[in-house]
Amino acid sequence: MKNQIIENLDKVLKEFMSKNIIPGLAVGVVYDNEVIYTKGFGAKNIETKEPINEYSLFHMASVSKTFVATGIMQLVQKGKIKLNSLLTEYLTYFQLKDDRYKKITIRQLLSHISGMPDEEDYEWDKPQYDEGALERYVRNIKGYELMWEPGEKFAYSNIAFEILGDVIAKVSGVSFEDYMKENILNVLEMKESNFLKPLVSKELLTTPHILDLEEGYRVRVSEVFPYNRAHGPSSTLCSNVVELCNYAIANMGEGRFKGAKILEPQSYLELWRAQAVTGWGGYTSEVGLAWFLGEYKGIKVKSHSGRDTGFLSNLVLLPEIGAAVVMMTNSDYVDLNNICSYVMNIVLGNEVESIKDSLAHHILKTVVNNNFEIAVKEYYEIKENSIEEYLVIEGEFNSLAYRLLGGKRIKKAIELLKISVVIFPQSSNLHDSLGEIYLISGDKELAIESYRKSVQLNPKNIRGNKILEKLICENN
Repeated sequence: MKNQIIENLDKVLKEFMSKNIIPGLAVGVVYDNEVIYTKGFGAKNIETKEPINEYSLFHMASVSKTFVATGIMQLVQKGKIKLNSLLTEYLTYFQLKDDRYKKITIRQLLSHISGMPDEEDYEWDKPQYDEGALERYVRNIKGYELMWEPGEKFAYSNIAFEILGDVIAKVSGVSFEDYMKENILNVLEMKESNFLKPLVSKELLTTPHILDLEEGYRVRVSEVFPYNRAHGPSSTLCSNVVELCNYAIANMGEGRFKGAKILEPQSYLELWRAQAVTGWGGYTSEVGLAWFLGEYKGIKVKSHSGRDTGFLSNLVLLPEIGAAVVMMTNSDYVDLNNICSYVMNIVLGNEVESIKDSLAHHILKTVVNNNFEIAVKEYYEIKENSIEEYLVIEGEFNSLAYRLLGGKRIKKAIELLKISVVIFPQSSNLHDSLGEIYLISGDKELAIESYRKSVQLNPKNIRGNKILEKLICENN
């Protein structure tokens, strides 16, 4: 069975690399609680073309948050933190603009139900490296407001995990990064992994890549690396597939790895107990303490993914069968969840399917390299003759449209979304996005038309309704 899995993995992953413009990828697979596959594909940097291997290091982005949860639970086990205690008991200087912050608990921060908003600018282009960066960040959010009462509902927040990292530092008496290295990474023999980028091996570290849509469809090296010590807890772990497999094995073994232990078994009753519904569906339909919970083809899954400038990552655990999938890429524009599903199917012994091309990327290339009319014609030809060969994902179209917008290619963003609403005519979200970009372009009439369609499809689109009312009022 293991040999068949390895053979199928090689086949599918090579096909994935050949069908996508992707610089590099690394994959690790645990089967029956043993590492059976760790391999790298592609290049660390498309300019130097140095090959990726299983020891190449990637920025893990939000997978980092599961390590924060582990650190908090270690301190809970020692009696130094209580999950239901107020945050202000541990950070006396913490405050926000409205007094509701005084009700926030550690548990609520861990499960994204504290009401904290999310960060919009990580200042990767202005990184801070000193030990005081994290506390300064937590002190400087005093002008922020909660979105709603703590505990009311789920909303993903990176800010919440910077706060938790500061809690770990203050309760433990050492820097957040030192605590992670000493109490988790070293224990699990994750020797090359680190939250502190200056201490990461330059020889092993991969380079971030992004889509460059300014003059066509191409990939280039990112001008910035996503590192800022102010955002260490939410984002900055660098690791490789070999060492992250160690972490996966430890978590599926109730905290044990070889002769060492990072957590007691009872801690997983808290980590993996559902705290809220995410609304995302699939195997991320609920959230525990940092970990996302759900099922994949009848098997319970614990997971976390990550995305920052130039990097994507995915960590998926299936503890019931002792299996795990670890994926990392030094690019931020492919659908890593899709290839992860292919790998999970292989591990589960399901039939191996051929990799499908992304329809969104295919249409995007035509839009930016040619024009709207050619792209529309091409879509209808694909729909008529070969749609089954393509992966059709609504979210990809939306994400790529905003990449065009970010590159100030507003006309092309509108063109891609106009095709998107043809493909997904019942999508309130795509019509909303089209309305927003029409508004940015200065076309209020078409913006009104798109927002009106969006709220007709989804009357609960509160933001869309407010914008529509304002636009209609201004037009009258």
